[in-house]
Amino acid sequence: FDQVRREVARRSLEILLKDTRIQPFRIEEVVEQTKKEVEKIMFEEGEKLANEVGVFNLPSADLYTILGRFKFRTSYGQNLVVHTLELTKIGIHIAQEIGADANIVRLGCLFHDIGKVVEGEGSHVKLGVELLNRYNFPEAVVNCVAEHHEDKPFSSIESVIVHIADSISGARPGARYDDFENYVKRLKDMEEIAK
Repeated sequence: FDQVRREVARRSLEILLKDTRIQPFRIEEVVEQTKKEVEKIMFEEGEKLANEVGVFNLPSADLYTILGRFKFRTSYGQNLVVHTLELTKIGIHIAQEIGADANIVRLGCLFHDIGKVVEGEGSHVKLGVELLNRYNFPEAVVNCVAEHHEDKPFSSIESVIVHIADSISGARPGARYDDFENYVKRLKDMEEIAK
């Protein structure tokens, strides 16, 4: 169920099948080499994601690699990189429009689903909060992550904005995988409303 391990396996198999030298020593060598390549890709993707939303100085390089795992993770059929970019842009616009702290919203949006790619026991909200606390993020940012699913009462307008942006991004048509019957039902409902 680990998408990163699945990606390492996929890439390793492609290399081994092209090479045709499928021997135990060669397999271990290719898997180790592929792990390093995927780690590098995750760091680059995490850095790219952070930079695209305007975050340039994270407290640790490890956070870029963790964010890079979003490239290989989906939630309800929606890729986490795409979801995070979209909701961060929405959240920042809302914050700027109403005069909230856009930097808190930016970090809250960027890290709201970080717990989905961290190993551990508990919900992604709990895991995300623990990770941010480990890296000494400001309490306002940690609260945005802790409150984005209304697991606890909102403590600030920035938390509300992260929640709203997450809801908008996840609920827009086409954002998440819908089975065919629900899609047809939604179209029929929209047709009835239009009539």
